[in-house]
Amino acid sequence: MTAISKRTLDAKLPAIAHHFDLGQVLNRRRIAHSTNQNYLVTTTRGEYLFKIIVNTTLEDVLNGLPFLQRLEQQQFRKTAYYLAAPNGEIAYHSPDCDAVVLRKLPGGTPELSPTVCHEIGIALAQLHLIPCDNLPEKRHWLDARYLPEAIQAAVKMYGPEKLSETLKVFDSLHNFQPATFPQAIIHGDLCAVNCLFEGEELIAFVDWQEVGVGAALIDFVSTVLGFCFIDQPDGHEYWAIFEPNLYRALYEGYSSIRPLSEYEEAHLDDALKYVGLTQPVWSMLMWEQYHRGQEMIETNTMYWKFGLDTLTLPKG
Repeated sequence: MTAISKRTLDAKLPAIAHHFDLGQVLNRRRIAHSTNQNYLVTTTRGEYLFKIIVNTTLEDVLNGLPFLQRLEQQQFRKTAYYLAAPNGEIAYHSPDCDAVVLRKLPGGTPELSPTVCHEIGIALAQLHLIPCDNLPEKRHWLDARYLPEAIQAAVKMYGPEKLSETLKVFDSLHNFQPATFPQAIIHGDLCAVNCLFEGEELIAFVDWQEVGVGAALIDFVSTVLGFCFIDQPDGHEYWAIFEPNLYRALYEGYSSIRPLSEYEEAHLDDALKYVGLTQPVWSMLMWEQYHRGQEMIETNTMYWKFGLDTLTLPKG
């Protein structure tokens, strides 16, 4: 579904509020830096987050529902859950707009600090300890099939010469097999903009579009990428510098609840490179949508801008 116009939005937000019996819309505010069109909406019955689905499908959102229901059953408190309409539906659907609604939680995007990273590590480990048995299969970008399939699609799109460095890295990781590691319910896209904090206290993980079952180690290193690098401007370009103190705090928080196995520890660096390669390949496939008119240069993507080609994570 494509972005909706202001005129359509003026009609749709009241329709969504009516569907969920939330009263009259009083005001709204668009949330920047979100994948979908997200609005903080105040109604006569309270404050809510309206998520108008743009860059995915309603089916994808509904496919994630069993995973969130499992978290709710296990009393995982670090998230908000979709509201149900009076008829029991958790989504609003019309020919030109799909949406879900959550109660507005306090807090905002955190400033990165060791305390913030420690809190994230604890909550992430708690998530990974929730049983993941008997959940349906759901594809996501950290599952074991996504990267090889995405690389194949990117090669078809650009040719092997344009992906020569990417292919070298991927070939070097042929012994890294995500399916051989302990599996868990994973968030899949945990970074600062997908969390709510009050000061340095974690309130909730948000934006669960990539939720699914996958290697806990993959989700951990994905979170390292989201919390342990600091942007460094260089003219019009942005690079990222690894901060060991942030990593140690995240690692210690995580391992205090769920210590990594010897097998996971031995493959930390390969896992980081594997996940670090996933985002650039996704970006290559979506290049025209986000970088229209710019040349795609593989080494001008996250893997190389984060220095993952030379980075070794601290041990112990």
